[in-house]
Amino acid sequence: METKSTRLYYIDWLRILAFGLLFVFHSWRPFDHFGWHVKNAEQSGFFDVLTIFIHGWRMDLIFLVSGVGTWFALHSKSSSFFADRIKRLIVPFIFGIILIIPPQKYIEAVSFHGFQGNYLNFLAEWPGIAFSFNFGKSILLWFGHLGAHIYYLPYLFVMTIPVVFLYKAFRNRMPVFDRIKNIFQHPWGVFLLVVPIWITRFALKPLFPAYTDWADFFAYMWLFIYGFLLLKEAKFIDVIKDRKWLFLNIGLVLSVVSVFIFISEQGKPAGTSSPYGWEQLLITLVTALIEFSWVMFFTALAATKLNFSHKYLQLANQAVLPVYILHQTVIVVIGYFIVGIPINLWVKFFMLAAVAIPFSVLLFLVIRKSVVLRFVFGMKRKVTVYKRNNQLPVQPAGNALGEENELKEAAVVIGPNDFGTHHHR
Repeated sequence: METKSTRLYYIDWLRILAFGLLFVFHSWRPFDHFGWHVKNAEQSGFFDVLTIFIHGWRMDLIFLVSGVGTWFALHSKSSSFFADRIKRLIVPFIFGIILIIPPQKYIEAVSFHGFQGNYLNFLAEWPGIAFSFNFGKSILLWFGHLGAHIYYLPYLFVMTIPVVFLYKAFRNRMPVFDRIKNIFQHPWGVFLLVVPIWITRFALKPLFPAYTDWADFFAYMWLFIYGFLLLKEAKFIDVIKDRKWLFLNIGLVLSVVSVFIFISEQGKPAGTSSPYGWEQLLITLVTALIEFSWVMFFTALAATKLNFSHKYLQLANQAVLPVYILHQTVIVVIGYFIVGIPINLWVKFFMLAAVAIPFSVLLFLVIRKSVVLRFVFGMKRKVTVYKRNNQLPVQPAGNALGEENELKEAAVVIGPNDFGTHHHR
């Protein structure tokens, strides 16, 4: 019997909104009190609170959505999966550290380190400076050091390798969701998924306190695994939809606690360098509950309210990766000039967001027209689908990684019909 397949549009929307939030988040970073690539002379405590709040779960949501996208990609093209991951993740990362990230480093050097040469002078010196660091056992910090915000790309590639190999090795012995759903259907059962995140942060954060080091990597990896294994399951989505207000309440209360800890610690984010002990145990529990509760709430909310298509959904999906790669460099460069203008801080923020984000989107519209630029920004080559004898092939509206299909009329089908990560249930 043939079953009807329904596209999970809310996964598309969740991915778009998760990355969209990241763009806005970076637009206010020049105006909080934390270190960043470019800073305004005046900062606002309001942006400090926003940064603490959003930072507690923004990347967790992205890795959760990346997990389910990886599952669909694996089942769409298992024979060429890792070759595709290299093209989609490693190629744009290498391109980024060569051409996209150096302008950020130049702005840093001028703003904070007294560099007085021009950009070409800086490029001549940057390789020697970049590779003079020694991160010891914290080798993951190289991703952030060289790639700034696009550390996410090699992070995702590295965590994909063991997860996919283990899944392939044990998938025939893995319990089907029906056998474990009773655990999650208990009012608090779904919070068992917090325990691995909590243990990971408690065990590793004192040893690797820096952001994007091993503690963060493995915590994010748990969210990736949950997305990979659970987010495609309709019964799991039903469970978290039933708990969405519980997730919201826990997230709100504990986020307030986190901000209070930040204020009481005089500006030190919670759990960054505490030694082992009861304090670290409680702080890491709060941290794990915050990240889990908010990502589950937003997933449940998207599944409830956003499971629909839109004429611009496919285009937005295509834009996510290249705009993500571009946006922070655009924000830093434009922000460098805006922070020097003697006007109100809030006017500067809105001006920066209103200029940098649309400019990044305009660059994407240029990129999507070029075969070479599409490749280096991790986009698939444009596939043209022709209709034969007025019969149109049935194709999905798009996919989680933003492939693009263009329909034209002709007598034959030209080119491989590879539409990547169809996420249907």
